[in-house]
Amino acid sequence: MNTNFTKSGMALASFLACTPSLMAQTTANSLNAQRSNDRPNIVLVISEDLSPRFGCYGDKVANTPNIDALAAEGVRFTNVHTMAGVSGPSRSGLITGVPQNFTNLLHMRSCQYEGGNYFAVPQPEIKAYPELMRREGYFTYCDVKFDYQFGLPSSCNVFTIWNAVEEKGYQDISSHTLKPVWRTLNIKDRPFFLNYNPQITHESGLFNSEDPSLPKAFKASACKWDTLRAMYKYTPTDPKKVKLDPFFIDTKATRKEIARHYDNIQVMDQQVGQLIDNLKKDGLWENTIFILTTDHGDCLPRSKRDGYNSSTHVPMIIHVPSQYRPQWLGDNGSIDDRLISFEDLTPTLLGFAGVKQPEYMQGIDLSDDQPAERKYVMAGRGRQANAQWHSFFVQSKHFQYVRNLTKDPNGISVAYRNVLSTVKDLNNAHKNGTLPEYMKSWFEKRPIEEFYDLDKDPYQLNNVIHDSAYTNIIQEFRNELDKWRDRGNDATLIPEAKLRASMLNAKGEQCVTEQPIVVQDEINHKIYVSNLTDHASIGYSFDGKEWEVYTGAFTVPNHIKTVYVKAVRYGWKESDPVVFNCNAQ
Repeated sequence: MNTNFTKSGMALASFLACTPSLMAQTTANSLNAQRSNDRPNIVLVISEDLSPRFGCYGDKVANTPNIDALAAEGVRFTNVHTMAGVSGPSRSGLITGVPQNFTNLLHMRSCQYEGGNYFAVPQPEIKAYPELMRREGYFTYCDVKFDYQFGLPSSCNVFTIWNAVEEKGYQDISSHTLKPVWRTLNIKDRPFFLNYNPQITHESGLFNSEDPSLPKAFKASACKWDTLRAMYKYTPTDPKKVKLDPFFIDTKATRKEIARHYDNIQVMDQQVGQLIDNLKKDGLWENTIFILTTDHGDCLPRSKRDGYNSSTHVPMIIHVPSQYRPQWLGDNGSIDDRLISFEDLTPTLLGFAGVKQPEYMQGIDLSDDQPAERKYVMAGRGRQANAQWHSFFVQSKHFQYVRNLTKDPNGISVAYRNVLSTVKDLNNAHKNGTLPEYMKSWFEKRPIEEFYDLDKDPYQLNNVIHDSAYTNIIQEFRNELDKWRDRGNDATLIPEAKLRASMLNAKGEQCVTEQPIVVQDEINHKIYVSNLTDHASIGYSFDGKEWEVYTGAFTVPNHIKTVYVKAVRYGWKESDPVVFNCNAQ
């Protein structure tokens, strides 16, 4: 693997890998269980804001030797789609395995809603898939990105989902280096599930720290990514060689910004390469399923925040060792064009882990030997920042149908993206009357319906909804959308102010999970726990620091005198812990 660190980067990586003070150092011998377990270790890398801009996907500008090498050791999928074109709703759909509009998690950053901050509350029975994996014996870890709407985007508010998270937090630069945490965390004999989220390709990675017009609130992010880039040795992308999609204005500033996007991709590629190298060095590669994908399309206008193909189409490469490989999966180095939704990724992760798929998940488990194949993928859109963009998207391999419930233009002013050169150039062209004809609709009120022939019009510039040649196929897509909308209670129809009010208590405050009831049985001395909050997740600890998910009565080791127990419902405050004094056995 090609992992070109600068000296400062190598020093930091060495420090992070070797410093015992981070956590109790795991010796090489203690990984024997992870090398031989019947169940695989699973590593899921979800990069930010990135379309398939890798060399192995045919992008001639991309410099991604490590990801290209991964494709040679796995299967490259070319028709994968997220359930939303922006991170919060997309990650919410993935973590629950349910389209976000059916779980009240559809709006981007409920914690930043101008009508009053709140945490969204999904149905009580819905659990994050890592919690389900924990219940079945997996050790789960996530680094810095959560963004599930029922908590803050950069911190996990639900203690039962992850055994461990990056201890230094989002703001520390070392947290963004994809550490080999299996060497330092107390994994014991459990198979592990690790979720890494490289942030360098995020939209904020395009911010120019030297731009005097950059708002002060965004300066820290720009400087952080400058620091991270400086830790890696990459070849600056020549702006002249950048290929511009037709919805961009060809200016030096736009080309320079997209060139920076490719630079950031190079950094991410090196991070992925180092992660894979470390798995191989520790003898874990042949017992680890490795999945690389992104949370939605590019961090650029007409991609991020929209719902078109450029918004939801993402790369995905899967390495599956032979002993875990389903029959349908191609050989290493092969390409698969089956239609896949992120709704399928969740049950697939559970399937590889040997965890039963809950009934509320309706995605396709691709770990099966003969999984069904999709004809359509679905996506949704709610409020984002100040824009009311309620829409549904139905896509096949050849067409996309769009149903808009609100009319706010796609090009409406959004403060966060307004600092991008690509957006400034579009806005200036719109203001000066030099915008290409096919891009004018981006600044106009959206029609109630859109339809695109992706074979003839891959950039979706020509809405053929009124073309009689497509009348029958359009009706098929309308029918498919109707069936999908009937799957559950669609929060898209509920005004967000009412949705927010329904999730708060009578005082207009966040609800609080009831304290658990803890009892020690007099005969078998086991600890039994119940809770009055419907479907609350319960955890217990012997030291008040490391928590295990409660799945049934448990025996307390003889040397333990105190047990800590607490509970949480997603979107609610967790309960105060119960400090329970155990009886001698």
